[in-house]
Amino acid sequence: MTRTHLRGFVAVLALAAVTVARADGFSTTNVQALWGTGFKDPLYNANGKPMQTTTLNHFDAFGWGDSFFFADMYRADFGQFPHADGAKLYAEWHPRLFVNQLLKQKSTGIPGIRNWGVAAEINQSEAFYAYLAGLGLDFDVPAGWVLGLNVYYRYDRYYYGQWQVSPFWTVPFNLGPVPFLFTGFVDVNGSKDENNKSATEIWAQPELLVDVLAPFGGPAGKLHVGCEWYYHYAPYGGPNGAFPTSKKTTSSPQAMVQWTIF
Repeated sequence: MTRTHLRGFVAVLALAAVTVARADGFSTTNVQALWGTGFKDPLYNANGKPMQTTTLNHFDAFGWGDSFFFADMYRADFGQFPHADGAKLYAEWHPRLFVNQLLKQKSTGIPGIRNWGVAAEINQSEAFYAYLAGLGLDFDVPAGWVLGLNVYYRYDRYYYGQWQVSPFWTVPFNLGPVPFLFTGFVDVNGSKDENNKSATEIWAQPELLVDVLAPFGGPAGKLHVGCEWYYHYAPYGGPNGAFPTSKKTTSSPQAMVQWTIF
């Protein structure tokens, strides 16, 4: 299957999921604008200059699972990898099917577990791809909170036959009359170092956001402003040793605005 065919296939499945979710479930879409500096990440901005990111997120929860899709549009000076034209596009799709919902069970019978089932993930850009499949869990947490965990077998362009563990969360809270949102994810996956020995790669992007309209009588949950912390530890110093291994960790706070369309 070519990349063009793959993108078309993913788009059709995503559209089908959206249609089902709108008929019977919950659906939300938001757009994020982020800006940060110090990105000496071998996979993004190796020159350490500022990077601007525009992200489109879409999430559906339907009667037998959920689906999450996002596309990142980057603008920066990317040096020589994969090219220095100043723009990149990266996308992921995360569908999950919950066995307990398919069987119409009122309870999973597993203490602390709200949903369990099959999880998959597709990652795609002009210079990278990854395919993941495994187990997805949602934990039993207070209403309005989200706490989940996906455990995958991972096959990507550079390192085959690896593993990945991906916890994610959303915690709303208030400080007086001001609503806040603490959300994000951590991806920990098997990889190789510059000597082709087994190693661990870590990605994390926690976000702390404030609802700027609700305290003034505006619509709640529509406009958030805050900060995202971008963290990436790359044990290889760049795919196949493409960059010096002395710089393996990128840690950069980013200013962030999020508009929830619906």
